[in-house]
Amino acid sequence: MKTKEELMGLVRQAVAETLRKKGGLRDDQKIGQDLGAESIDRIDLTFRLEEAVQKSLDEKILFAEPDPTLADLAERLAGLLGEKK
Repeated sequence: MKTKEELMGLVRQAVAETLRKKGGLRDDQKIGQDLGAESIDRIDLTFRLEEAVQKSLDEKILFAEPDPTLADLAERLAGLLGEKK
């Protein structure tokens, strides 16, 4: 079982790799609005997260409105995995 901090770390790493962000990411940054993720980036990010957690994820994790922040994404991931928050 992954802790909230571990999931947050997975999200930060996956977002940084997918969007090629070398600088520090903040948990309050929005995936699309602040970091510039487009639809194809969100699909790639979903695949990276699936690989990291070894589980198929609902693609809505990244497409659901409103545009998720990194913290929102970690929270959604925890919910999909049935992890404690």
